[in-house]
Amino acid sequence: MLVVSDLSFILPNGDALFSHLSFSCAGGISAIIGRNGVGKSTLLECIAQQQLGVAISGTYSLFRQSSSDNNSDKLRVIDALRLGNYYDALRRVEHGEPLDTDVDLLEQHWDVVERAQAWLMEANLPLELELPMQSLSGGQRTKVQLIGLLQQSPDVLLLDEPSNHLDKQSTQWLIRQLKETPSTVLLVSHDVSLLNSIKKFLVLDETGIHPFHMDFINLRTQLEKHHHDSIKAISQVKAQLKKEQREQQAREQKAQQRLRQGEAERASGNQSKLLLDRRKNKAQAKRGAQARMAEQRSLALKKDLQQQQGQQIKTSTLNLHLSSQNKGQRRVLDLIDAVLPFGDKTPLSIFLDRGERLRIDGPNGSGKSTLIQCVQGLQTLKSGELSRHVDTLYLDQHLSLLDQFTSPFALLKDRATHLDDSTIRTFLGSIGLRGDHAFLPCSALSGGERMKVALLLISQIPSEGILILDETDNHLDLDSQDQLAATLDNYQGALIFVTHQDKWIRADKIVALKNKKTE
Repeated sequence: MLVVSDLSFILPNGDALFSHLSFSCAGGISAIIGRNGVGKSTLLECIAQQQLGVAISGTYSLFRQSSSDNNSDKLRVIDALRLGNYYDALRRVEHGEPLDTDVDLLEQHWDVVERAQAWLMEANLPLELELPMQSLSGGQRTKVQLIGLLQQSPDVLLLDEPSNHLDKQSTQWLIRQLKETPSTVLLVSHDVSLLNSIKKFLVLDETGIHPFHMDFINLRTQLEKHHHDSIKAISQVKAQLKKEQREQQAREQKAQQRLRQGEAERASGNQSKLLLDRRKNKAQAKRGAQARMAEQRSLALKKDLQQQQGQQIKTSTLNLHLSSQNKGQRRVLDLIDAVLPFGDKTPLSIFLDRGERLRIDGPNGSGKSTLIQCVQGLQTLKSGELSRHVDTLYLDQHLSLLDQFTSPFALLKDRATHLDDSTIRTFLGSIGLRGDHAFLPCSALSGGERMKVALLLISQIPSEGILILDETDNHLDLDSQDQLAATLDNYQGALIFVTHQDKWIRADKIVALKNKKTE
């Protein structure tokens, strides 16, 4: 069981990322959802560190977003399965060179090889146990890490975007595993297929954390309705405030007109001074009372507006324009009977013209990233012909374009030299990075925020060639995914992309790779 009571997290600049969060999870699967940068991953880290206000009954494990990306060069599959010590002890015993502790260590683990192989086969991932993790695809690494965590069956399992990099079949495998695990599961995800399998949600926003017990489709509908109702309520209060201000101005103008008329009558001598003074005093008293009542109404409306705005949930923003130059030759890429060096060995013939969209599909390990690297000239085909007639602009799934120790502002200033400081700040604000946030190192941003910075950066690089996006929808919240899809829908250049979502953006051509063993 997991209990969180009055948990807060303060950023280095003194701002609160979240404040006074309280909730509990006891059994089953719960999902934390919210926009990029609201603090979902940080919340999981705070829980894993058992900071003040966090109580975990029993054991726990945390899967981080970067777990599958930052493996040591020496880490093997058997190590990621958390069986490396037993495996090495068994090998020493088999070679007649055991350590004094090896036999005791293996007391309950003589079947370590068979057990590890069975785990991998059940996950449809037949890998050699001593394979380096770095030699696997991103999806394969993620899956191996998840197998190791799930087989531990901790009392509490914390998962930060566990389906990133997983193909559709592997995501379904993960859903089955989570339903069967005895662990209390708390996860963060933007994956609709995963979220559709969950009934318990914790919505994290600027106002706190809010529990919901319903399916994801109804939850999203309810949240969208709440957002639209909030916008409507704020608009109505603003309209009432403007109306009150106009009416008060009209009353002031009418009072001033009556005052001028009274002064004119006084100057003409047609009315007695005593009568005119009485009228003036009465008018001033009425005017004062009306002004006080108007001020009270205005204060009440301003308080209502402030309250409505304080309760309004911020939405994700990803305002981009990807420019392309429609000039030069029409054909941009030719592949004829191309055989990849890794993954699927089926000969490929692909012809891509300017303005066309090519989707590369296939399971983890089938060679999607390898095909992209061949198109860029970073790897060589095993056989066949490849002719690329234009340059490429590439955004990979690990965001290699970004320097993790440099701020978004500094990155844009260095690489988009045509932009002045004010424009850079405006552009960063358009993707939700405002104030001091724009000057934090990229490593301090959430995965979704880093992806937005990378997308903003490539939007400022003029391209006459092929735009290549490798699982760019990973890490982005759902609103940002929709906004990026709309941006790409208007892109006029040649596009090659990899995604595990079936209907994310339109594709003119699809290359479907199969999962075959590396030769």
